Amino acid sequence: TDQIRILELLDFCETIRLEEVSPAMISASSCTKVFLNGNWIGVHEEPAKLVEELKTFRNSAELATEVSIVRAIAERELRIYTDAGRVCRPLFIVDRESQTLKARKRDIRACQGEDANGKSPWTRIFKEPGDLKNGPIIEYLDTEEEETAMIAMLVDDMNSTLRRGNMEEDPTYRPYSNTYTHCEIHPSMILGICASVIPFPDHNQSPRNTYQSAMGKQAMGIYASNYSVRMDTLAHVLHYPQKPLVRTQAMKHMHYTELPSGVNSVVAIMVYTGYNQEDSLIMNQGAIDRGFMRSTFFRTLSAEEKDAASSDVGSLRAETFEVPKRLECQGLGEASQYDKLDLDGIVAPGVRVSGADVLV
Repeated sequence: TDQIRILELLDFCETIRLEEVSPAMISASSCTKVFLNGNWIGVHEEPAKLVEELKTFRNSAELATEVSIVRAIAERELRIYTDAGRVCRPLFIVDRESQTLKARKRDIRACQGEDANGKSPWTRIFKEPGDLKNGPIIEYLDTEEEETAMIAMLVDDMNSTLRRGNMEEDPTYRPYSNTYTHCEIHPSMILGICASVIPFPDHNQSPRNTYQSAMGKQAMGIYASNYSVRMDTLAHVLHYPQKPLVRTQAMKHMHYTELPSGVNSVVAIMVYTGYNQEDSLIMNQGAIDRGFMRSTFFRTLSAEEKDAASSDVGSLRAETFEVPKRLECQGLGEASQYDKLDLDGIVAPGVRVSGADVLV
């Protein structure tokens, strides 16, 4: 596993194991504690060198790409994580000396399409770095390691030619940073699935984007094209879902418009009667009559027959599907409740039923 491999690499990199550490060594300012998934493994006297070596192992596919390496300088701690459940995202690697992307157009072109085995060569940019002249061009960072990285939003943010031009025009100009470690693949990559389908999120209060990211998962549409043959416990299906009039670029990549959620509606903010204050709405009756927001709710119910041997009612009784007879059964309801049952004791498909009707 990754943990065993990391322990081997830590020993190879001269990490002093905890059982060999003296109290004086722990308090020394030159020592950094090393943790693996929250477990204290030992200490190291050259943490910067250890971090570089571990990242080299990760970038050379010696370690899994999802392994997280976090150095907390203030706490004198090095934290390594391999456990599941950490959200990781890809970022371009920036060469620290030249402050340019390691990725080149030829690398991107080499990773498009399919290789000879019919597989996507995307994995080559971090799993098989030997294929690329500049080494790996992408790293996966989780939220903790992201705190120790300096990430450029755009390639132009670290463009040295552009910076020199700005400094010639304005001698007081200073670039935001000269120590970028990574660059966003695209600025929209900072958003997740739900946030990336919000139209014009930069025109909203940030709490509104947070609310919508939570509520977007509850939006009603056609959740699956084969819903009519599925046996889901509960399901809601919107009758007339529509493609949104305002779309984001991410919707195109997620094929959001092929199975959209919701209906385009015209909203008027006006005083009218005073009953529409605060969060209340007055809806157009004509729109509702024409099918606006009409939906169907599906529920799957289950029932089973039992023979006399396995029945928990009693050893001499069995449970079977049939139309009950009043002379033979106790506790029956009104006769009209059983009108919809077929000869086999199960309601026939296509029959209109109400809440009081017996189905089985």
